[in-house]
Amino acid sequence: MNFFASQERARKATRWLVVLYLLALVLITFVSSWVLLILLRLFGVQSGSVHGSFFQLTANDWLLFSAVATFVLLGAFISSYLKARELSKGGKVVALSLGGQKILANTRDFKQRQVLNVVEEMAIASGMPTPDVYILPDEDAINAFAAGLTPTDAVIGLTQGAVDKLNRAQLQGVVGHEFSHILNGDMRLNIRLIMLVTGIEFVGFVGRVLSGGGRIGYASRSRSRSSGRAGGKSSGAIVLVGLVLRLIGWFGGVLGRMIQAAVSRQREYLADASAVQFTRDPTAVADALKVIGGDEQGTRLIHTNSTQFTHLFFGQVFRTPLNFLFATHPPLTERIELLQPGWDGQFLQPTPPLQPNHDELNSLDTQSDKQHQFLETLATAATVSAVGELAAQSALNKQINQTDYRKLAQRAQDPSEAMGLVLASLLLNSHDSVSDTLKALENLPASTQLALSELMTAFSRNRGFPGLEKIVHHWLMALPAVRLEQRLTLIEGALPALKELSDLQYHDFKTLMNTIVELDGQADIYEQTLLRLVTRFLEVHFGLAKPYRVRYKKIQQVQVPVRLLLSMMAFYGHANVNDVDSQARIKAAFHAGLQACGLELSEPVQVSAYSENDFKHATEMLAHGSLTVKNQLMQGLQACIEHDGQIAEIERELILAISATLDAPIPRFKI
Repeated sequence: MNFFASQERARKATRWLVVLYLLALVLITFVSSWVLLILLRLFGVQSGSVHGSFFQLTANDWLLFSAVATFVLLGAFISSYLKARELSKGGKVVALSLGGQKILANTRDFKQRQVLNVVEEMAIASGMPTPDVYILPDEDAINAFAAGLTPTDAVIGLTQGAVDKLNRAQLQGVVGHEFSHILNGDMRLNIRLIMLVTGIEFVGFVGRVLSGGGRIGYASRSRSRSSGRAGGKSSGAIVLVGLVLRLIGWFGGVLGRMIQAAVSRQREYLADASAVQFTRDPTAVADALKVIGGDEQGTRLIHTNSTQFTHLFFGQVFRTPLNFLFATHPPLTERIELLQPGWDGQFLQPTPPLQPNHDELNSLDTQSDKQHQFLETLATAATVSAVGELAAQSALNKQINQTDYRKLAQRAQDPSEAMGLVLASLLLNSHDSVSDTLKALENLPASTQLALSELMTAFSRNRGFPGLEKIVHHWLMALPAVRLEQRLTLIEGALPALKELSDLQYHDFKTLMNTIVELDGQADIYEQTLLRLVTRFLEVHFGLAKPYRVRYKKIQQVQVPVRLLLSMMAFYGHANVNDVDSQARIKAAFHAGLQACGLELSEPVQVSAYSENDFKHATEMLAHGSLTVKNQLMQGLQACIEHDGQIAEIERELILAISATLDAPIPRFKI
């Protein structure tokens, strides 16, 4: 199948369904306002009209109609806003409300460790920070969910059944599917849909109150008993109005949930197609769906109250005779056939729970011992002379190059190690070797060295992280063997561990980061990238910053900052003062980027006329672009970089800086 075409079809269908949703809200408002007006006139509420038919509206009638419509719309808006506030607290709140338990980064459970590894792999494939992972331990069904508004506050959840019954490839497909929900903006869309349903149901809420289903209705009924015949007539009118509004609200709610289910089904098609891009394996998602079809319980949840969040899950969590109207997911067979045309209709049996072999268990048992020995080796290297240090560093780098990259990532899952990784990366900078970094520190004024040492010592002692200085030095020795983009990926994978800091610990850690960045009196692009990535991710988590709101939905709205960034990329990646053809190459690379973005060709801007603040302003403006705008920009930058068939270090730094600032996926280059 054409996965990109499938994504575009799903997006177009979703747009029409959202428009239908808004029309439904307007229709419900109009009908309820009209019914209220007619019933009020029926029970003798005077409108000021002496002549004319019963259904003829006067100026006072229109005024009353407008007042009722305004009340309904305002009430719907307030209900929607309150619901949005409840649901916008981040994915962690949703996961906990579903009964989820966080999988700790240092878990010794073999299957849970496999889940964390798979999530990390999909995070790297999708170019986003590694989210926290939760498990629903009481659910034997095969299901998963993603929650959160943005990649910075997202979480991934899996049922115990999914962990036990799926093999590694199938698990990758399911997790990749959930990642696509985050990157395609489905979390924000889902909250908007829930808001609209809540707004539509406000009419029914008013009806319940007026018909005696609430305190106001009860009080009104009690007062009417003591007011005679007139009170009885008034009470009857109120109850009748309430019953009619309840009926309208119920009908609107049913219509809203039907549209919500239809939107959810379209997003599932999109997520299936996107998951194939992440896993590069069309059979991964399809086989997971086949296992669900062959499992007795399937995806239905029994012990979890998931009524509000049924559309967040990988598979249908409930069954109803009216599935064709209210199902939040397409039929399994339909999803499989789209992924594998010509499927023979045979389901797969769940994989028996995997038992780790002796070597794997031994690896888990001795991991901390090996890490301790590794750190001791580094500590010894730190005490030798300068020449000896360089030799030890060279040997160590060789050892790290031969070691699986995953061991470094696992090491960074501890909060102390994660902080050490970040601080060492800031100290090391993007180009320096360990010896250069240490020389630079030695050349600092004595007062500055003392202040940095005291700050780090105080943080280690007062915030519960003893030995942080040694950990930083250990990372300083290990990082030179890691390429620049891999360092950033390592740090992204370590961000969940940093979420375990307290508010006070994070405050002091941020102070320490800023102090290191300001040591040399200047912050290069790499330092800005790293600091922005870590602080942006954590400040959203700690409630110190809000996720970016979408302000620009078309790239033409932000073409000025886009042209600036493309010009910078073309200039820094292709300029050469000794080459008379460099201007032609800059222009060609710039045009390649514009074409990939879908913008008209023009001349590149003069980069020398712009400052770092202009770069910062441009990226902050683009951060408020939609996912489509950000993806177009990243495609343009990638086309600009790849135009000459090679990637310069400054180009890597720039595109990493931009992607980190925009909360955009880091692109995977073709060269």
